[in-house]
Amino acid sequence: MSSGSHLSKELLDLVKSIGESRSKQEEDKIITGEAMSLKTKFLERNLPEKKMKELLIRALYVEMLGHDASFSYIHAVNLTQSKNLLVKRIGYLACALFIDTNSDLVILMIATLQRDLQSKAHLEVLAALTVLTKIVN
Repeated sequence: MSSGSHLSKELLDLVKSIGESRSKQEEDKIITGEAMSLKTKFLERNLPEKKMKELLIRALYVEMLGHDASFSYIHAVNLTQSKNLLVKRIGYLACALFIDTNSDLVILMIATLQRDLQSKAHLEVLAALTVLTKIVN
């Protein structure tokens, strides 16, 4: 089992506090605070991809627990254009979960999807296909 040493203390604390919450109201308070924190962190300039990837994972938690994380959707689209395969896959995963077929962000992803579908790297093709099945009707 992984020790989680590759994750930041903030992400580990978030997961721990969500798991230890005793009521839905307490969980909502934690997630609302996290959403507010993420909004300000996403506004910072020149965030490294590693930090952006983690912020996006935290936004996934916010969204999965029923709160709005729409402020992070464009950053998910931007991560799909990364050269780093792990970062690209996190971006595609977030896009698959966040973006629906009627979103204007789908248009921004078309060139990236076309490029990744023609890639020689089968993992890039697989990542693109994963999101393609979700956002194309």
